[in-house]
Amino acid sequence: MIDKEREIALRALLSRRLIGRRSPGTEALNRYHQALVHRSYLQENENSVEEGDNERLEFLGDRILNLIVAEFLFQTCPYSEGDLTIRMEWTRNRNIARVIVETHIGFEDLVLVGSNQEKTPRIIAGAFEAFVAALYLDLGFSRTKIIIRRILASDLLDYPQEKNFKKLLQEYLQKHNQPLPVYELKSSEGAAHKPWFCYVVRVEGRVIGSGFGATKAQATQNAARQGLQALSR
Repeated sequence: MIDKEREIALRALLSRRLIGRRSPGTEALNRYHQALVHRSYLQENENSVEEGDNERLEFLGDRILNLIVAEFLFQTCPYSEGDLTIRMEWTRNRNIARVIVETHIGFEDLVLVGSNQEKTPRIIAGAFEAFVAALYLDLGFSRTKIIIRRILASDLLDYPQEKNFKKLLQEYLQKHNQPLPVYELKSSEGAAHKPWFCYVVRVEGRVIGSGFGATKAQATQNAARQGLQALSR
């Protein structure tokens, strides 16, 4: 049984505009909670063991997420099978974790881990996959698909087949035991049909690069490229 503070935090997350799930029942709410519980947390909290960790939900959510992404790419991208396969690499853990952190909905803050366990991209991505399963069991496939597309569609469409500077920056930081980069929108100008975005990328609060682009994905890619160049000097 989750406590009142946890319940309030979960309901706040679920009611965010990107998710839009209001007033879930007790069973569904407990499942959303379980989706965000890593096994390392249970090792230190014996009273929570009966609730279980998120690994079974993650197993289901991984399959659901891949189906949603594959269907979306098939319907929207007129590419060959090989190109579609490359774009399916979007579902790798580091990329999922980055996108979820960049939504600024506080998802990663609600993931429960042990006191000595870092919230790695793998853990954040696994929790999101488990969360997808919880959405599916609560709302069904059609509504889950709408929510996931709302969260991911823009990034999916702009996912580059060429050199991915975001991925390269993440790999560089991981190699040097540094935390995930955080991308922050600094400005958005222009008409609705022709916007122009400026993003900065931070590591541990320090700005390491900035970038402009006609899409958020393009601007963040350019910020990552500048950040990678700065760190590599």
